[in-house]
Amino acid sequence: MSFIAILGYLGAILTGLVLGLLGGGGAAVSIPILHYAFHVPPSIATGYSLLIVCITAMIGTVQNLRMRLVKYKALLECGLPALISIYLMRRFLIHSIPNVFFTIGGHQLTKDTFILLLLAFFMAMVARNMIYASKPTEKEIKKTPYIVIFIQSIFIGLFTGMVGAGGGFLLIPLLLSSEPMEFRNATATSLTLVTLNSFIGFVGDIQSKIHIDWPFLLSFIGCSVAGIIIGINLAHRIDNKKLRQIFGYTMMGIAVFIIFKEFVLKLI
Repeated sequence: MSFIAILGYLGAILTGLVLGLLGGGGAAVSIPILHYAFHVPPSIATGYSLLIVCITAMIGTVQNLRMRLVKYKALLECGLPALISIYLMRRFLIHSIPNVFFTIGGHQLTKDTFILLLLAFFMAMVARNMIYASKPTEKEIKKTPYIVIFIQSIFIGLFTGMVGAGGGFLLIPLLLSSEPMEFRNATATSLTLVTLNSFIGFVGDIQSKIHIDWPFLLSFIGCSVAGIIIGINLAHRIDNKKLRQIFGYTMMGIAVFIIFKEFVLKLI
């Protein structure tokens, strides 16, 4: 096993550790590791990430269901359009996108580069939310017409299906605008949707008959689960707010690295 591969598996443990400590951010960590350490193409790495996110999010989902924190009406209204669109993205659309979008002056924009740049944009948004975290007040919560929720849910499914993420930070504001609920209910319902979205998205990948390296993927997930167990046991001992800010700055740094490597260097 090469030194880079060893670092990659340590990164898999880090993926689980982050999920165990923060309850999110797994895709943002796992996809760069899968691509840069194990040379998994981004379009495939996003599919692997969906299964990783699904298994890890399921742990929290089971706990939330036992505590009856999930709002089922909002789950159905906000989740069904996203479930359909993420399935369509992973089953048909992402694997039908041409490998090269266009060529300008000898520079190509490939599908893999586009996915990585979109991931960097996603990571920057998540990082901003972690650094400047705030909970909405009652005055900020306004009920949104269902047609708006329906359209937003579709776009969330397409976007998260493209980048291979759960999209919890996108779903929480949508859930809060669908019906009156406490913030903890929104986060619990969001985590349930993340589990379902990730599972359905990965099913779409399987049905599209892409090659999946199951021994490698399961070994990566095994390391991530070990990280989750460590993270859950450490979560109550660490200042969550400070940890989120540190991880937010780290994620912003990774996003800048991806943009520099995949876009800036290729223009030079």
